[in-house]
Amino acid sequence: MTFDDRDALIQPGPAAPKGVAVYCGWYSLRNYVPAFTFSEGAVGFHVASSELVSLRTPGERGWVHGLINDGDVGTLGPVAEPYLQAFPPADEFFPLLMTGELTLAEVYWKTNPLTSWMNACIGDPLYRPYKTNPPLKKEDLPEPLRAALEKPAAAPARPPQ
Repeated sequence: MTFDDRDALIQPGPAAPKGVAVYCGWYSLRNYVPAFTFSEGAVGFHVASSELVSLRTPGERGWVHGLINDGDVGTLGPVAEPYLQAFPPADEFFPLLMTGELTLAEVYWKTNPLTSWMNACIGDPLYRPYKTNPPLKKEDLPEPLRAALEKPAAAPARPPQ
């Protein structure tokens, strides 16, 4: 596992990372840099505005389009300027996904701080990439994230009417 927190963007070329399973980066606005080889089933997102303007426009430079075309099977992005506080925090999104306990859609909605039309999650909503071999256990998570994995209490039965 590699954590790269250098200021410079990762660049394409012989030294570019291969087998990337999880990606989160920022801020190359609407300028996708195809600097990775993704592993099968990779999930990632790029924190920047307007990265989901189009999935089909020829020459589209947004990160959602680029990540999907280069092998990510789950990503998210905004259609305009959502501001930073509208993105799911990566330190919540990816650990919950890595427990294998929740689907892509469940992780997105549990970590998405704002419900609006601005951000969208792209991918199979039932996708659980770490269901059979999770790299994190529920017990490895901080308490607030463990609580996100708790099943809601069953509602009391209603008496017949």
